Amino acid sequence: MVNIQSSDWYSLLVQLQKKVGTSAFLPALSDTLRQVVKFDCSGVMFYNGSEVQNIYEGDFSPNFKKYIDLYLKGLYLLDPHYDLLAKGAKTGLYRFQDIAPDCYHDSEYYNEFIKHVGITDEYDFIIKVGNDYVDFYLDNLGNKFSEEDDKILAMISPMVLHLLEKHWEKYSKGSDLKKKDGTKKPYQNIFDSFGKSILTEREQQVVQYILNGHSSKSLALKLNISLSTVKIHRKHIYQKFDITTQSELFSLCIQSLSLDGLDESEDPFAILTRA
Repeated sequence: MVNIQSSDWYSLLVQLQKKVGTSAFLPALSDTLRQVVKFDCSGVMFYNGSEVQNIYEGDFSPNFKKYIDLYLKGLYLLDPHYDLLAKGAKTGLYRFQDIAPDCYHDSEYYNEFIKHVGITDEYDFIIKVGNDYVDFYLDNLGNKFSEEDDKILAMISPMVLHLLEKHWEKYSKGSDLKKKDGTKKPYQNIFDSFGKSILTEREQQVVQYILNGHSSKSLALKLNISLSTVKIHRKHIYQKFDITTQSELFSLCIQSLSLDGLDESEDPFAILTRA
């Protein structure tokens, strides 16, 4: 490993800077970071407010690649990262465990997808470009980042974020990235309409928090309601969807994600039941 106080590290940064704006930059950035911290795979996602594009992927296993394909089709809507961005995150370095909801590891999203992929820890270098976001992430599969890794990433993050911003300025000009339609609501998603034909506005909020992995206690705090009220909302939601478990609710949401050509005013659940 290279000491970030050594001349070798600065030499690596010089070589990396020369690649800014070229197709070689992202792989080079990943290789450079491997010289100072341990991680299993890396990648870059571009969030434009209505969909996600996979910009770069490095060292993905077949199982990880399968998850990414599902993620791009709409699974990202259940990702705590997306919730963070939808609320207007600032450019910076984020650790996933700091943004995940309290019951994330009990959520269907985690148990049905993340657990099988094996992601145990993640850092994200996120840059905000207008209403869009670029996320360069580092994943560990099986282990957590060490305290030394934490310190190193925090120390080098200003330089990494600066290089990413400079790269994106040049890269985006000649790319075929899909820009968000300015007439649409930023970061609109399936939750804005999912179940609206049968649920109250409050029940829709409860559904969103449940699917994002919040416990009843966390949900009560977020909505400033009592635990007993949360239980009543859950009961009514399950009755209206004609289900009995959170797993079934998750399944309905995943099925809705597979629907194509929905108008933003349509309820995906209503379309699904008619089909």
